[in-house]
Formats: sequence, C-alpha cells, structure tokens
Amino acid sequence: MELTIGPILFEWKREDVLRFYEEAAAMPVDRVYVGEVVCAKKRGVSLDDIGRIRDGLVKAGKKVTLSSLAVVSNEEELELTRRLCGAHDSVEANDVSVLNMVDASKTEVFAGPHITSYNAPSIEFLKSIGVRRAVLPVELPRESVAHNIKHGGLPAEVFSHGYLPLAFSWRCYTSRAYGLTKTGCKHHCGAHPEGMVLKTTDGRPLFRANGTSILSADAYTLVELVEDLREIGAAALRVSPQLRDTAKAVNVFRRRMDGVIGAKEALEELRLISGGSLCNGWYMGGPGKDYLDAIVAAG
Repeated sequence: MELTIGPILFEWKREDVLRFYEEAAAMPVDRVYVGEVVCAKKRGVSLDDIGRIRDGLVKAGKKVTLSSLAVVSNEEELELTRRLCGAHDSVEANDVSVLNMVDASKTEVFAGPHITSYNAPSIEFLKSIGVRRAVLPVELPRESVAHNIKHGGLPAEVFSHGYLPLAFSWRCYTSRAYGLTKTGCKHHCGAHPEGMVLKTTDGRPLFRANGTSILSADAYTLVELVEDLREIGAAALRVSPQLRDTAKAVNVFRRRMDGVIGAKEALEELRLISGGSLCNGWYMGGPGKDYLDAIVAAG
C-alpha cells in the first residue's frame, strides 16, 4: 500500500511551495502529486517551476504525477491543462475533459477524486479507456469504498488526511468575499493559505472557502483505519498538504502503516498537529463534519 502526498490545494507563496517540495523529497512517501487543481490564476509557481519540482522529486526516488484542474471552463484553463498534460508521463485527471487530452497508451492516467467514480461500473468504464488508478471521491462511505475496490477493477487511492475538497464552482468564492468577480481576481487567496474559515451563525467553523473550491473546516483523517483500509484492498493512502506540519502528519501515517504505533496514539498526535478537532464522518457512514468511533464503524 502506497503513501502519497496530494497536490497543494491552496495559494501559497512561491518560496513556500518550493520549500514544501524540497521537504517532500525527503518524506517517507512513495508518490507525490504536483500541479494545479483549483485555479489557473494562481501565481505561486510556473509550469517551469513544476518541471523543476518534478525533476527534483524523481531524483529523490519519488514517483511523480501531475494533477490537473478540477473545472476547465475557459480558454485560460484549457491552455494550462493542455500544457500540464504534456509535461510528464503520469497525469491525474480531475476533469473528464483531460481524458481527451492524453494518450493513455503513452501516459499513465489516474482518475482524480473530482471525477465522480461513485460506483463499480463507472470505474470499469474508466479502466476501459486506459485509466490505471481511481482516487475515490471523498464522500464515499466505507461500504462503497470496499465495494468499488473489490468490483471496479482498478487500484484505488483513498483520501486519508487533510482538509476535504468538497465542491468546485466556475466562480470564485474568495473574490466574491472581497466584492470582486473571478475575472477581477486580486489574488486574495494568498492571504488565506489554508482557506477562509466560514462559520455558522453561532460561531462554529463549518467550511473553508478557497478560490473556486469549498473544503471542510476540520482536517479529515482515517489514521485509525489504516488496517481496515489495507484489509479492503486500498492501493494507496493520500495525505493532502497543509501549510504547516505536513511532514509530521506523513510520519504519523508511515509509522501507522509500518505498525510502529497504534491507532489511538496516532490519532492523538494528529490532533496536536492539526491544532483542533478532526473529522471522519463520511467514511464512517455519518455526517461528514463529525468524528465517529472508528473501531465501531470498522466492525
């Protein structure tokens, strides 16, 4: 079972992105995803930077996959996606249009979590057109994850730690919060490197607005369920980057996967790292924002 680092979902400063991938090269992971999932207007790194990041990770012995936009809605986004797809021989397609831009006989193509592979027939179709891995949608309960792994016919990667990407729009939530449109973007995302926390009327964190995307307010984690995920046949577990302490979270998962630490110890470490509450509700078949007893649900 692989341990992977997903693509950065937020707008970070260029120096922070470059520093992160330098650190990622030394992390105990098998694969690193690099690219742009949320917005073509981000200024953090260029395609040339992505090429250099890719080369550095490969030199460090990591498998590298380039991640595409989740929504391709205009010429700017289309051009970025085409160039990204031609920049490496392993691509994560997060919009179905990407499947028409790559030659699956020459490129390793994965279906990202934003392609709605909710059931086994959809995964079988993806396999029939050359897709080699499905990163399952984040809202699937354990029962569906297990069924899709068993019957879909493709290796499956499961989002296992980080802020959950819940939805994408053609419009920009962050620009709207500043009284602007997506076209009039002033890159306010850069002021919110882990998203803008949105709260309920009584002040409880509910979501994170991040450009064109909405994420969970709390970090999601399946760290207690590593054995369960291995048992149902997950091919890889994904840790999604956060601005601080991603390396610590990765190390917790690696020690869990290697059997060095137990579920409760790992969970407590991640609570300290995340600096707050965690959630796992969707995998457990409950409300996504909740953290439910993993031992009961796994049984």
